[in-house]
Parts: sequence; C-alpha cells; structure tokens
Amino acid sequence: MVYPAVSGGEQTLRELVHEFKTRGPVYRRTVQTTLKASYTNHYRRGLIRLLDVLEFRSSNHTHRPVIEALALVARYASAGNTTYYPLGETVPVHKAMGGDWAEVVHRADKRGRRRVVRMVYEVVAFQALRDQLKCKEIWVVGADKWRNPDDDLPQDFAERREEHYRELRKPLDAAVFVDELREQMTTELTLLNDGMPKLGWLDIAERKSGAIRLTPAEAQPEPKNLRRIKNEVQRRWGVVPLIDMLKEAVLRTGCLDAVTSVSGGGSLSAEVLAERLLLVIYAYGTNTGIKAVASGGHGHTEDELRYVRRRYLSAESARAIAVNIANATFAARSTELWGQGSTAVASDSTHVRAYDQNLFTEWHSRYGGRGVLIYWHVEKKSLAIHSQLINCTASEVAAMVEGAMRHGTTMDVEANYTDSHGHLVTWTPCPSLRVGGGRHGRQVRWPWGRPCAYGSGVRRTARPWSSCSTRTRTRSRSLRGSCGSSRPGTARRTRWSRTPTTYVISGGSSRAGV
Repeated sequence: MVYPAVSGGEQTLRELVHEFKTRGPVYRRTVQTTLKASYTNHYRRGLIRLLDVLEFRSSNHTHRPVIEALALVARYASAGNTTYYPLGETVPVHKAMGGDWAEVVHRADKRGRRRVVRMVYEVVAFQALRDQLKCKEIWVVGADKWRNPDDDLPQDFAERREEHYRELRKPLDAAVFVDELREQMTTELTLLNDGMPKLGWLDIAERKSGAIRLTPAEAQPEPKNLRRIKNEVQRRWGVVPLIDMLKEAVLRTGCLDAVTSVSGGGSLSAEVLAERLLLVIYAYGTNTGIKAVASGGHGHTEDELRYVRRRYLSAESARAIAVNIANATFAARSTELWGQGSTAVASDSTHVRAYDQNLFTEWHSRYGGRGVLIYWHVEKKSLAIHSQLINCTASEVAAMVEGAMRHGTTMDVEANYTDSHGHLVTWTPCPSLRVGGGRHGRQVRWPWGRPCAYGSGVRRTARPWSSCSTRTRTRSRSLRGSCGSSRPGTARRTRWSRTPTTYVISGGSSRAGV
C-alpha cells in the first residue's frame, strides 16, 4: 500500500493519473494526430487557396523562415499523396517545428533516413503564421487589420512625437507608463480582493464542483398589472385548447397554403388537407403522437394522417409555415402596444432529450445525456424566426450565421446576440456587385466558382476580396479588420444601392463575422 503515505490518499493518486492522461505526452500526441487528420481532410483545401490570394510579408528577418515555409507549402500543394518532401528539397526550419511537434514533424522512412512529414509540416507552418499574424511580425499586403505595422503610425509620428503623446495622454517615458499601469492594476486588484469576502451572494471555498458559487437571486415582485391581465384573459376566454389556438393561427395567416407550394398539389381537397395537417402538426408539436391523435372523433384514420405526414409535411414546408406565421405576426403588431420593430435577435441552442432508438439521438458531453440540439433565433419580442437541427458536436457559429441570414422572414436582422465567446456579431448588407455592360451585367463569382446564394428569392453575389471592413466590439475593446478577418464584426456598406442586398462573410472555425 503506497497511497496512505500520500496526502489525500488514493484520491490524490487517481487525480495525478487523470492529469497525466489529460495533459501528458499521450494526450498531446492524440491532439496532434486529430489536428493533422482534421487539417488533411477538411481545412487544407481552403488554407491552400488562401495562399494563392493573400501575400504575406515580414519586416523582421527572424521570421523569414515562416514566409519561406509558406512558399514551400504552396509549391507542393498539388503533390498528391506524397508523404515526405523530396530528399534534395531545402525545408525551412522555424520555431514552431520544435517543442511538442518535433517528434511528429520528423519521421524515419523505410530506410531509416530522417525525413520531414509534409502534412504535419504544413500544420505547424500555418500555426506559426497564426501566431506571427497576431503580433504583426508577419503582415498581409493590402489588408486593414493585418496590414504592415509601419502603417499603423502616422508618417510624421517621429517629428510630432510629443504632440501625439499629449493627445493620447501618455507619458513619453516608457518606465513611467509601466509604473502607472502597475499601480492602477494593483489598486483595482486590492479593491477586488478586499470587497469579495463582504459580498453576501458570493461564496468561495474549496469544493469539487468549483470554488466559486453564487447564491440564487431573490424573486422579483410580480407587476401589479400582470395579475389583472391574467384575470381578464381567464374571464374572457377561459381555458382555450391548444388545437384551437393552432387552428386560429392557420385561419388568420393562411400559412398552410405554403405547403402545396413547396410539396406540390395532390388529389386531396384544401379543407381535408388542412384538417389533416393540423392534426399532424398538433401530434408532433405536443409529442402526443399520430397514433394517439388518430383515436379522436374527427373522422381521419391513422393511415391517412401518416400519408399526409410523408407526402406534405417536409422540413421545407414546416419552415415555410413558420415563416408565414412570423411574417403575419410582424404585420399584425401594433406600434403603440409593442413599440418599434427590433432589428436584433438572440440565438442559442436547446438540448432536447430523445430515446436511444431515435436515429438522430446523440450523446452530449456538456448536458450529460442523449438527445438532439435545436438552435433557435428569437427576436426581442420573443418570436422565433428560425430554428434548425444541429449535431451535438457541431460549432454553433455556423448555425448562428445560417439562421441570421437565411431566416426568410421580413425582419431586417442587423445584430445577433449569442454566447459565442462574449462577442456581439453585427452586420449591414452590402450592395450586390455586377460588372460589365447592359442592364443587369453579370454576376461576380467566387474564385472557386461558387456564387454567394444567401438570401431568399434573389440570387446574391459578392467578392471575398471586396473593400468592406469589419469591426468587433467586445467587453473591453474595439478592433478593426479586413473582410478576411477571423474576428466577428460588422461589414459596412461600400456604396448605397437599390439593388438586392449581398452579405459578405469572413471568419474561422471558432469565430465568425458577417
């Protein structure tokens, strides 16, 4: 028995083993292998094409090997399934090849010769590019945020140094600036340290679930008029069955007309089709099931309801029904009662538990259960304008952009509040781009031949190299960047036009901007 001599006993040893498995060399090798596979199978195609569009430069000779490494990657981009670089090829060596990647970048071939693995070398080259772009040791020709750092300062900055520092209210001496900043940080941290123990709603203690715990907020008093409104609704209408509310929404909006336009006409009359669609929607919406709903005294059998479900109620028709209801709600709203229409939406996912037998059921590690994820876009007045089914392991950034741009309603979405890294992603439409003569001109396509088809009813096109700029507002700062920025931000108009709108997208895998 060894663990009784260790502080904490067997639990301490188990935690040490867990830490080794999650942070040790085996875990790092697994992460590297997974990253290489993701790059090879998915991300490589787009990154290689970026090398043909963007021109990278560096004003520091120390980082020239990274520029040379990118040139080598571009030169062998179409080399096929070549595992290693040729023996006579000079492979630039940079700092990213060391550390944890050193054993993965180099490998011995069948003859025992130490070779450079091509795909792994490309991964570390792009990682080095990412790190150097952040500090502008490497910059992009023609970019805004990633431009030459020499262009960040005015050309006469050295001659008017004192004037510029005075406008910025900063001391000329760097040591004085550091001392003031250190003093300010010490003061604020001292206030935080002294004030936290006095907060009654905050408890900090050693516990397995987390050291910081917030006490539940007290319930807010009920508004005086809310009880009166509830009583008046109860007196006037009483208990209204949900099926009646659904029927009333259908009669007022005519949303079921969109079903035949999407799924095509049939032999059923409009009245019979509407009744069966109402029953099917009610069966799925309340999770009652078609079999239970078919047992009612409405005269429609289970087979007839299931036929309508297969023939007419598709994902496209259900989305068209939701769009019609949302548009009718926007049109019926009174400005005096609801206020001016909002241009902002909030988006988030909801984990809906489902049985294991369901083919769409997935295990979600964060929620700790099986089910599916539904991603919602809800406007300020609590009306859902878009919903979609996403994988439990999918990035919610793509779902956020998809719903905000393809919601299909009449709402003009200009801001999207989401829980993606605490950023506020906003955008405004750019005009559609057409070149050439004639009334309509021709559409500008993407370099790889795929037009931007965002929007409903109108074919939209945009150039990824357009002159739009992006701006990101976080909790503490505002950053600007070019359209190629991976930061979420705002794409502003390049010019005003009455032509259909076009949205310019920029972003990476973890952050997106529109």
